[in-house]
Amino acid sequence: MKYYRDLRDFIKVLEEEDELVRIKTPVSRDLEISEIYFRQIRSPGGGKALLFENVEGSNLPVLINAFGSKKRMDLALGRRTSREGAPGKVGQIVEELRGLMRLMQFKPPKSAGEIASLAGKAAGILRYPPRRRRFFKAPCQEIVLTGDQIDLDQIPILKSWPLDAGRFVTLGMTLTRSLDGTTKNLGLYRMQVLDKRTTAMHWQIHKDGSHFYGEYQREKKRMPVSVVFGGDPSIPFSGIAPLPPKMYELLLAGFIRGSGVPVARCVTNDLEVPAFAEIVFEGYVDPDDLVLEGPFGDHTGYYTPVEPFPKFHLTAITMRRNAIYPATVVGRSPQEDCYLAQGIEKIFLPMLQFIAPEVQDQMLPWDGCFHNCAVLSVSKHFPFQARKLMNHLWGFSQMSFSKSLVMVDPGFPLSDDVNLLNHVLDRLDLATDVVITEGVLDQLDHSGVRPLYGGKIGLDVTTKLPEEKTARIIGTFARDQRAVLAEWKEKLNQGGVPVRFSRLFGAVRRNPVVIFSVEKDGGKIHERVRDILNLAGCSSFPATILLLLDAKDNPEDGSLVLWKLFGNTDALRDVLFVKNDSAPGGVFAVVDATSKNREDGYDRSWPEENLMDEATIRLVDQKWKEMFGRDPQPVARP
Repeated sequence: MKYYRDLRDFIKVLEEEDELVRIKTPVSRDLEISEIYFRQIRSPGGGKALLFENVEGSNLPVLINAFGSKKRMDLALGRRTSREGAPGKVGQIVEELRGLMRLMQFKPPKSAGEIASLAGKAAGILRYPPRRRRFFKAPCQEIVLTGDQIDLDQIPILKSWPLDAGRFVTLGMTLTRSLDGTTKNLGLYRMQVLDKRTTAMHWQIHKDGSHFYGEYQREKKRMPVSVVFGGDPSIPFSGIAPLPPKMYELLLAGFIRGSGVPVARCVTNDLEVPAFAEIVFEGYVDPDDLVLEGPFGDHTGYYTPVEPFPKFHLTAITMRRNAIYPATVVGRSPQEDCYLAQGIEKIFLPMLQFIAPEVQDQMLPWDGCFHNCAVLSVSKHFPFQARKLMNHLWGFSQMSFSKSLVMVDPGFPLSDDVNLLNHVLDRLDLATDVVITEGVLDQLDHSGVRPLYGGKIGLDVTTKLPEEKTARIIGTFARDQRAVLAEWKEKLNQGGVPVRFSRLFGAVRRNPVVIFSVEKDGGKIHERVRDILNLAGCSSFPATILLLLDAKDNPEDGSLVLWKLFGNTDALRDVLFVKNDSAPGGVFAVVDATSKNREDGYDRSWPEENLMDEATIRLVDQKWKEMFGRDPQPVARP
């Protein structure tokens, strides 16, 4: 068996599998590549990987969308034969990881055969750590630029969205080390180009890189940092993986590829980087040397605010001859990172089951931006186990950032989005199955009651054990639902809350979802809607979920509705439960997914959405036929 040695090896397989398009038309790294990628990733199945060979202002080509389809993820993570390029199965990696987890749950062997099996597995683990290789000249150091030779303008770093503060590194793997040298981290942190030799380093407060920086900062010592581009495709995947704290990502890369990643010592610092990387930025950050970074159109679909982050000083750029610059663009789903997340769902399931064995499967909805929602199928053995699991996961590593957790019975096909949503709505008892708590939030979350902290919501729609049963209400509608919807819309308009769009969703017995896009004048719109509709006296729906969107949001766009629901709500502030006295046991929920303002108690500026400007769209329209041999087709935009 042969594994990918480097990015070029992977590109060769992509071409053999008809998964790559080479583009020779001159393009700009400012917005144009982003717009072309945007249209490609929204093509059926994620479109093709793109290799731009003529980027204005640089001699280096740009590779983008390399992981943006299920097939390309299989090719990236699967093992292959030396010639055929046949992808292995992600499932094979999952089973091997299960075996590794079982080895960690060590039990005394009962026979000579078990002793031999355990010894073989333990010896196999020794293949996975990075391997220091002696090179006459490491491939990633075929070209070395130092001093005045360093010029970030010569690297085709992209500007992705019109309101970005400049050009941002988006697929560089940042290598850092703890102050005592015992722990290493390889993380994906964006970097804003400041000038030819410096960038901002956006490592979020909860990440290992930031923790290491704090150690150096307290001791007032300079921190060595290197940033890696390209290499074996297992490396960027491992760099974004939600590993437990202080577990080195290159160990996971070695596990995926089946052998340790070859590494070489940097030229101007003593860090070790993957030897077959395409490009390496070497340098350092000084304690307390901060710079304002942002805004940046991030994977939440919104621009992040301007905040202080450390300044990264380059001491060298090393690269291979004819180096390739890998990049990506983030924003509202679908994006390339959605397919990376699908790989994470499956490959990290054994790790999740190691600390939560009742979990049978997991799914991270694309419109949940990965950290905003997780759906898990749960095998219960005692009452309220699903609720115990919620609290456990909200205190565990990356799961602690999840704003919403949904628990369902084992065996339900989590990938069946529409049926899953109907299943949840049809089984949810708003009076008994909802848990609201509070905790830490991802630093990129913009909706929290305050930065880094806010509400969390859990839905337990598992089959209830005898000790969990309560009096459930199955709704029987006294009137035609659409007639009620029209009546409610009229009452809102008369009450001073103009409704632009309305929709009734859910062919379910319980919990139909009424969606109103409303003109918002002031704050706490969900309280005003509740008061206008006088829900306590309405018996038309024994239980209903009212979801409020901004006037510009079309409730017929299901993806948009879920994105706004997951991204714009804080359960502590935006979810209001109302008892329906006219229907015994009935409960209404009013959920405010509108943009917030100071009257809502939101004392920051609500961010703008990532949207491409019309001039760039028209320019790409003009080049499309030359690039792809066909006229441009309409594409759905946020």
